Amino acid sequence: MFVLNCLGTGGAERHTYQLANALAAQGDICTIVGLTSSYSAAGPGQESIKPAHLTKSCIKRGHLSESSVETLSGNRIYDIGTALDLSRMIRSHAPEVIIAVDERPLLFATVSRRLAGSHAKRILILHNPDILTVRDRVLQPIHRYVVARADAMIYVAQDQRKLWEDRGYLPPTSTVIRNGVDLHRFSTHSTTEWRGRTRTTLGLRPDDYVIGLCARFYPQKNHRQLIDAIRILRSRGHPAKALLVGGGPTQASIEQYASESGVSEHILFAGFQQDVRPYTSAFDVGVLCSISEAASLVALEMMAMGLPVVLSNVGNAAELVLPGETGFLFPPGDTMSFVDVLQSLNDPLKREAVGRAASKFVSANFGAGPMLDSYRDFLTELLAEGRRCEA
Repeated sequence: MFVLNCLGTGGAERHTYQLANALAAQGDICTIVGLTSSYSAAGPGQESIKPAHLTKSCIKRGHLSESSVETLSGNRIYDIGTALDLSRMIRSHAPEVIIAVDERPLLFATVSRRLAGSHAKRILILHNPDILTVRDRVLQPIHRYVVARADAMIYVAQDQRKLWEDRGYLPPTSTVIRNGVDLHRFSTHSTTEWRGRTRTTLGLRPDDYVIGLCARFYPQKNHRQLIDAIRILRSRGHPAKALLVGGGPTQASIEQYASESGVSEHILFAGFQQDVRPYTSAFDVGVLCSISEAASLVALEMMAMGLPVVLSNVGNAAELVLPGETGFLFPPGDTMSFVDVLQSLNDPLKREAVGRAASKFVSANFGAGPMLDSYRDFLTELLAEGRRCEA
């Protein structure tokens, strides 16, 4: 049983759907549970948002049944009703393993497992890159407590592991399993198939230099920096446009900022898309301006599609990018360094060479197959060890 905060479309959620479908394809019975029907607000005064028009068909890919995807009605950090609902599901499904995706789901899984009288193993897959809010800091002692009593913890990047261990996350056992991308769905063939059609639909000219960012609109994704970069590039004579794919609580403020910066006509907002590939294929360069990140799945997807990427040097970005060869890094928040790299990539031949190298690098090192094998091996060994202890 997988337990998430929300059945959304972010990297952690898509990673979970990928893993659950792969396990189900090999005969395991998997259930995915979302604790709430909406993302929490990005900040004071902002409303929580629902994950656009995500459908169950977007979550399951032929192996999970309709009944194996559930959304509960919780809307608070401490919600006894949600804990009771989850405990009833645990009693009904009797999972051998409960996999919590980040800390709040682990807290609920811990309480609900006890209420259900279950002995299921509890595993935390941690995608969080850092402590981002005051609420996170307040809850840290509770999170450390439940992490210490989980059976195992899986990180998605080595640097992330060190950061959280330094902050007191000390489960009985832990490992690092790097994210992997579905190379059948995300490939240079996808770019060839959709690029011309999508650019025409969006009204983009052949000579437009399209810089794309695919991410939920949320403060740490730092969309403003790309708006600033477009303004500076255009002031230098480059035909730069931004294509922003995604939705979220800060989208309205970014639209307003683009207008105030005088570049709104050069910024395209594609909104939420269940399948981002047609839009990603329209990019000339893919970027991420995040001020914090653990291990970006979308960066891998863009690279697999043959796009050169420019990433802020946070999280595992340095593991993905060989600077000047498979992409480029810039210091987080350093807009002029970001702009200088983007300016150097306004050269189709250079973009093609870097994008080709990026695709080969991801294919060789970050395929979904090895990642999924690592998860299955880890889960199998954990269950086998538990049975040996019981014998």
